[in-house]
Amino acid sequence: MIQTETQIFISLIKAVVEQSTTLTGEYKQKLKQDFNIWQKQGFKILEQLEKQNMLNNEYINNITDIYHNINLEIRNNLNKQ
Repeated sequence: MIQTETQIFISLIKAVVEQSTTLTGEYKQKLKQDFNIWQKQGFKILEQLEKQNMLNNEYINNITDIYHNINLEIRNNLNKQ
């Protein structure tokens, strides 16, 4: 059970930090600094989690793709409005 939850968590982090790259350079001053720190930390956490666990990369990529598809659907719906 914990292995499944860990892999879902890693997939979510991966999807979030990958999505965050679309906003790189969009913020100003303090918010930009905080965003950049958060983004770097997300990639660092992801890298550390990947090193520490025996992961099924195909499984994680499949879950991450689901999150990306959800984001695409949200984007498409918002653009229609």
